[in-house]
Amino acid sequence: MRPLPYAALVAPSLPLLLLTHAYGFQLPPQIHRTAVTTRSGSSRIFSSVAEESSMGTTAQEQSTNSSVKQTPPPPQPDMKAYSNGYKTAFTEISCSLSSPISGALPSDLIGTYYKVGPAMFSAGSLPPPKNSLVKPRQPPVPDGEDASRMVQHPFEGDGAVLAVTFHGDGEYEVVVGEDGEEEPRVDTGGKATSRFRYIRTNAFTNERKKGKKLYTGMESTRGGSSSVVGNDLPLPFYRHHLLPGLNKMRKNTSNTRVVHFGKKLLSLWSGGLPYKLDSLALSTDGRTQLGGVVKREESSMGAKAVIDAKRNRILFFGVDEESGSSSQLNLYEFNSKFQAIKDNDGVVSVKLPGIAMIYDFAVTDNYAVFVQPVLKVNGMQYMLSKEPGKSIELEGEPSLLHIVGRAGSKNAGGIKTLEIPYDGIPDANLQFINAYEEEDDTIIFDAIRSDGTQSSSSSSNTQWPWASSLSNYQSMASKKSLWRYKVHPQKGFISKDCISNDNLYFGIVNSKTSGQKHRYVYAAVGAMGEVVAPPQGITKFDLASNTQESWFPEEGYEFCGEPMYAPRRGVDDDVEDGGYILSTLFNGNEERSEIVVLKASDVASGPIARVPLDVVVPHGHHGCFASTDDANWTYEQIERRAKLADKMETRGSMWNEVKSDFSGLGLRFDDMEEYFGDLM
Repeated sequence: MRPLPYAALVAPSLPLLLLTHAYGFQLPPQIHRTAVTTRSGSSRIFSSVAEESSMGTTAQEQSTNSSVKQTPPPPQPDMKAYSNGYKTAFTEISCSLSSPISGALPSDLIGTYYKVGPAMFSAGSLPPPKNSLVKPRQPPVPDGEDASRMVQHPFEGDGAVLAVTFHGDGEYEVVVGEDGEEEPRVDTGGKATSRFRYIRTNAFTNERKKGKKLYTGMESTRGGSSSVVGNDLPLPFYRHHLLPGLNKMRKNTSNTRVVHFGKKLLSLWSGGLPYKLDSLALSTDGRTQLGGVVKREESSMGAKAVIDAKRNRILFFGVDEESGSSSQLNLYEFNSKFQAIKDNDGVVSVKLPGIAMIYDFAVTDNYAVFVQPVLKVNGMQYMLSKEPGKSIELEGEPSLLHIVGRAGSKNAGGIKTLEIPYDGIPDANLQFINAYEEEDDTIIFDAIRSDGTQSSSSSSNTQWPWASSLSNYQSMASKKSLWRYKVHPQKGFISKDCISNDNLYFGIVNSKTSGQKHRYVYAAVGAMGEVVAPPQGITKFDLASNTQESWFPEEGYEFCGEPMYAPRRGVDDDVEDGGYILSTLFNGNEERSEIVVLKASDVASGPIARVPLDVVVPHGHHGCFASTDDANWTYEQIERRAKLADKMETRGSMWNEVKSDFSGLGLRFDDMEEYFGDLM
């Protein structure tokens, strides 16, 4: 990241009026302007860039107290090996049992790890079942062989889900058959069962049927000139076409995040409805309107869900554009049975100015927090094409922080909007890690922030293979660093501190602290410090002691993905780092994938177990770990469900477009259990 222009930023307490045709919206009167003084200060961990440090110490004190512990990183990432992680997965796994190739799986690591990401880069290239009566008009082709079938950016690839169930010591209840004999069991002690399957979205099924690319709405955006953050790796700021509703311009790839809650498994994508999946076999049930709570099938849902660990609830959001000058933000909240909470019927809606390009949010006890960057809108292009690359661009202005009262809170449905101090870098494409409230109602949140100022001509970056050199990767990926934001809603004041300027990705916390105060942050980290490089190792920040520890693979051709916290089963303790960190690891030299398991309390010591996968998993996005009893299946249960899913697809039923509307009520068959709850 380039040095920040440390200067006094003082703004009058008056609303800033912007021309609607130039910026897309006018800032509303309730916005509170902020008086902020930034000052010079730098350290590897916790650099203050605002009037007061969120950590309660000065930058000089933090620099003195901070320390870094890590294994030596590889000299430089092998970018040819990294680019091999953007190859189409031509095979799926129904059910595969694996043992560690090094170390041993802990007996108290029990549950299922899920992860989703783009995996189909040559459109329509998954072979149909061998016995299928329907064959594609064009056969699958290797990546790069037919340019007309290649997507222009990895994010446009169809989503596939990886699931890995850890069986602990393999002890399960004895099952007795009808003949009175104990049913045979596969020994799963110290082993894991994996499966990998594409999400059968309507778009995926259509392209698979015809064997060609049908959705090209984002190609001019991916091939045009913009800031790097617009077509960023791995998650671009431009994520979908701006034409609202169900249309061929907006392809729902369902490739961004997978969440498991209330016995439901959902895959998410910004701009469309979630897809509901079978938790065991990963087969696709269809799009879901969350039990009818999302009223319109064409609604634009966000690719983020946040679990309120204290109340055992889950929250989603969606943004519907109402006109070029306003949008409606909808916040949905569900209880532990995945039913809308009774307060406010589980929904609050607020108006936002202009085109709200919001992809992430965080939750506290009483609020949901969103950041909306200011956009410059080309009115003519927006009316004619609605292509993001032609219609909008990030403006060098303070972004807007929206604090929305959650359903059931005393401020339910209320909104307070503040400006985030502008330091020369827009707060856009922010990746929230966690948020919480302090006793004085101050809101704290940590996020990975992208430097959106770097310009790039993207035309050379649309050619596969992507990121095959370090310079090519750096022309596609923005600098990302870890920041802490401190919000005083009553005072109308926001400060922000750079916790670490290392190049970071996919920050997470222990899920038990979601919405509550946390001490530790885990993230994927590049091996070149502050220099832009792909995610390769795992790092841990202790925000109480101002320390950091990291682990890197020994070889430059190995790359980790998002870390995920997994609690220890049967251990009743409140130690925030007492569990395990899981991540996928891609070996780009041998083109194979595995799961690595690290102790959360000792990340720097590296994996305590490495479990091979029988499929090459491309670089992915976000996942989750389900530690509840309803995600702890035997190998036999998974195998039976997987065989059933394969049999259904072989019969050809999955070749048809998935439609599960329940006529007249606006419900879907896959929502019936959610809607009627315990009655079913």
